[in-house]
Order: sequence, then C-alpha cells, then structure tokens
Amino acid sequence: MTDPKLNKGHSENYFGDYRDFWWNKAFLDLTANRLELSRIGSMLDVGCGNGHWTRLLAPYLSHNASITAVDSDVRWYSENKELEGHIYNLDRSFNLLKGDAQNLPFEDDHFEMVTCQTVLIHVPHPQKALKEMLRVLKPGGILLCVEPNNIVQSLTKTSLTKNDSIEETLDHIKYRLIIERGKKNMGRGDNSLGDLLPGMFALEELKNIEVRLSDKAIAMYPPYNNEEQVATLKQWMKGSSWKSNTQKDIDFFSAAGEEYMQFYFEYQEKYSRRDEHVMGALQREQYHAAGGSMMYLVSGIK
Repeated sequence: MTDPKLNKGHSENYFGDYRDFWWNKAFLDLTANRLELSRIGSMLDVGCGNGHWTRLLAPYLSHNASITAVDSDVRWYSENKELEGHIYNLDRSFNLLKGDAQNLPFEDDHFEMVTCQTVLIHVPHPQKALKEMLRVLKPGGILLCVEPNNIVQSLTKTSLTKNDSIEETLDHIKYRLIIERGKKNMGRGDNSLGDLLPGMFALEELKNIEVRLSDKAIAMYPPYNNEEQVATLKQWMKGSSWKSNTQKDIDFFSAAGEEYMQFYFEYQEKYSRRDEHVMGALQREQYHAAGGSMMYLVSGIK
C-alpha cells in the first residue's frame, strides 16, 4: 500500500513558486498596520496547505506570538520542516495539526486571530466553517479571510483575445460558470465565493467589517524573464489553478446537469486548440496581458 504521506496534497501543483508572488509586500505592510497585527499573540491559520499564508503573516504578529496551522490533508498536517524552521527563525512558537475547517479541534474563545486563504472556496458549507472559526476566536479577536472571484478571469483581455467576438467571449464565460456550478453541486465549494464574504460576515454579526482588494497583478509581456513571470509560466504548464487537479472538466459538467453536456462537446470541438495558441504566442513573444485578478481580504471583529 502506498504511504499516504507520499501522495500529493490538495492543489499541490499550485503551492509552488507561483503562489510566492501572490502579494505585494507594501500591501501586506499596510494591511498589517491597519489591522494592528503586531498586537496579536495567537493566530490560527485554517487550511494552511504548504504554509504560504502562515509565512507571510507570521512576521507581523507580536514578538512572542503562538502560531497554529491546521489542514485536513495528511500531506500538509503530517510534517512541514521548512515551514516549522521558518517560524522558529522568527522566534515564534508553532504547532502544525490535523484540522477540518468545519470541525476545528480547539476549545471556544482560544485564538486572538483566525485566518484562511483560498480555503472557503473549497468548503461544501462555508458558512458553517465561518461559524467554527468564530467559535475558536476570542471575543474582540480578528477574523481575516482571503477569497477570490475567479470567474472574472473570463473577462480579462489579452493580446490574443482582444478581438474575440461577443459570442466567443460569452462561450468562455458560460464554460467557466458551468464548471463553477458543477463544483458546487459536487460539494467542492464555490470558486467565486469572495464576492459573498462581507455578507457572510454580517450574518455572523461581526463588527467593523472591512473589505479590501489585493493590489497584486502579474503582468505578462516579452521577454517574460522576471521572477514572477517565470513562475507564472511554470504554473501555466501545469494547468489552470481554477480547475481541480483530481477532476476533469467533463465531470463538473456532468454534475452541473445533463442539459449542459451538448455545450461541453461543442466547446471542446470549437476551442480544442486554445491552449496551444497561447503557448505558441508565448514562444513567439506575442502574448501580453496585465495579469490582474480579484482577491478579497475581508476582516471583522468578534
């Protein structure tokens, strides 16, 4: 039997160099100052994965802060020596544990801050997960959730799509929308949940709800040779991050409903060489795009 620790964790393809370029440090500095993170003595990162978000926030916490990170995937909660060493070098204590966002293994009112990054978009019942995060958050503590609107990528222009017909643009939007519906129907979350987060916070009666948008964009333009462009190209070679690494598009279409299957096959036939065209344009150094995205940071006080 294969050792589960050797299996790839959820979205492991997307925990590489690309994710290291998701944020501008100046933006994080400003956000940390506004939220007064230097006063936080204990933080829980829910659905930590490989620990990118944990590593980014740790330096902003109080000097002797206690940091806990949980994940439900054995690949991530079993061991992460790189993350543990990073936190140790910051002189913060650190615990890496098994934990489900919808059933956290902690007592009530335990942490001064609870946070997550691109986790609720994968949770079948995100409001339940929010309730759990609030349960373990101390009164007066900060809840900070970071979630995207992924569907907006269907409307961003590139040098290849700038002259697309209205019909073609609508085809691409429809395709993504059906993928999202199928993902929700399969109990795998909502890829564009970020739009709904402030209202979800309000339902839980959080105070001082604040909404920010990350100012990060990874612009692609020839010769594609800066660090974040190189990391992005490597990511593209692996596949789009809005897709699943365990499911095929046809599975999501099937889950969305039989009425969408004809469109799936028509789309595949019509746009079968779309990715090939992108790669060809990159090789010819004819591809360029501003590379913007929509990532919400929503915070509130318990």
